[in-house]
Amino acid sequence: MIMSTFSPGKSALFRYALSLRTGSLRNVLASPTGFLVITTTVGYAFGYLYLVFMGRSLGPEAFGVLGSLVAIFYIACLVGQAIREAIAFNVAERKATDGETAAIAMFKKMGFKIALLSLIPTIALAAASSQIASFFHLTSIIPVIILAFSLFTALILDIVLGLFQGLQVFRSLGIVGYVLSQGLKLLFGVTFVWAGWALNGAMGALLASTAIAAVVALIITGKRMGAGIPENKYNPHLGSVLVPALTLAVFMSMPTSVDVMLATHFFSATDAGIYNAVATLGKVVLFLPMAISFVLLPRAIESYTLGLNTKKILLQSAAYALLLSGGLTVVYRLASDSIIELFFGATYAEAGHLIGWYGLAMVLFSLNFVLIHYSLAVRKIALMLMADVIILCEIAAMALLHQSLFQVILILLFGNLLTLACNLFFLGIARRC
Repeated sequence: MIMSTFSPGKSALFRYALSLRTGSLRNVLASPTGFLVITTTVGYAFGYLYLVFMGRSLGPEAFGVLGSLVAIFYIACLVGQAIREAIAFNVAERKATDGETAAIAMFKKMGFKIALLSLIPTIALAAASSQIASFFHLTSIIPVIILAFSLFTALILDIVLGLFQGLQVFRSLGIVGYVLSQGLKLLFGVTFVWAGWALNGAMGALLASTAIAAVVALIITGKRMGAGIPENKYNPHLGSVLVPALTLAVFMSMPTSVDVMLATHFFSATDAGIYNAVATLGKVVLFLPMAISFVLLPRAIESYTLGLNTKKILLQSAAYALLLSGGLTVVYRLASDSIIELFFGATYAEAGHLIGWYGLAMVLFSLNFVLIHYSLAVRKIALMLMADVIILCEIAAMALLHQSLFQVILILLFGNLLTLACNLFFLGIARRC
């Protein structure tokens, strides 16, 4: 069915981008999609203010270590986000065919099983805390233990957010999943570090914020979950959730976590801190349009399930992503030195010549992010598998070729370019067959 829903012509994409006038933008911002874009932007702004504050307060050496620990947390969050989107896939599909009550009944069975599985990474990380601390040159395992418990609370939060996304309850998703969780992380991070807890305080903010947000999310769902939902025959198979989720998590891991961890291991503490600063600012290019894919997924799933055309949904999503990420990258290219000094200070001045290139890599990745979510919606898992192979090749290349930070970024850039080319080629071939 994908061959009838997608046309990879660039001209169509740019026509959508150029057709966005003031009136249409106003309507978009007033819609659930626009609300989610706003709340995710606010949430990511809080998240980046947290990292900026930590960078200035802890210094490059400690900030490099924090970046690696946060990278592990983000990998767990990526798994959680992927699980969330797999849950959203199943909920949206069940809602389209059998209604909302059946979708919620299915979620109750699925969510409980996944919550139990969420204990596994926490136990594994706690058991390996000494080895992880040694790998990142830490003298204490306390930050790693705090991180281990943070993984569980973050995964529980993502499970509930999957229900919100699948039911297209975007306001609750945006407020709890982004504004509240990220705002609390910033608040607790500033408070704990000012209290003198340094790295332990920075990590403690992750645990406190995700735990509180998860509790609030469960409270919001309480009425809906207990409102006399009938038992239904549908028994979800976890494999249909976890396999696509883990595949998607591998794809998302490189530009958000793995590159920072490799930089921390292979480079000096100062260089690792500089790379973490570049990655922190560069990821804004990726995260800013991410909400578009969150909205794309359930809507494309419903349209595809009902046999409707999904071409317009895809093209609009790609156009918005390109406008947001591309516009910010232009700003980075024009004022990179000033931006680095403004957010991190003169200590990180060496990062100025790298941020534009990193931002360009994230523009390509944001487009890939839209295409991969679309492929998930129309059940084309092969695209995600192909992207995962390229990601694993990037990791191998970075492990072998890391003479400079710029070389690491070039590997990231060309990997994203190759993924985009393969995505467009694959979808184009599918359309013509």
